[in-house]
Amino acid sequence: MKNPMLLGDRANRRGRQSDSKLNEPRLGYKISEWSKMTGTSRTTTWRAIKTGKLNAVNYCGIKLIPESERARLFQR
Repeated sequence: MKNPMLLGDRANRRGRQSDSKLNEPRLGYKISEWSKMTGTSRTTTWRAIKTGKLNAVNYCGIKLIPESERARLFQR
């Protein structure tokens, strides 16, 4: 039987970023990061990408929303 405390530690080591790292400017954001940063759901973010209201790029199979989109949307 695995210790539940160890499972939580391993989940934290799998690349989950702290909230402070989400505020740093970057070249792009994952869908989940963008949703958390903007306070929208992942579904809403995907819908905006599919309708063309939000630009996104594929990088090594990962959908990223460029930093330029953040600047464009928050200047309105």
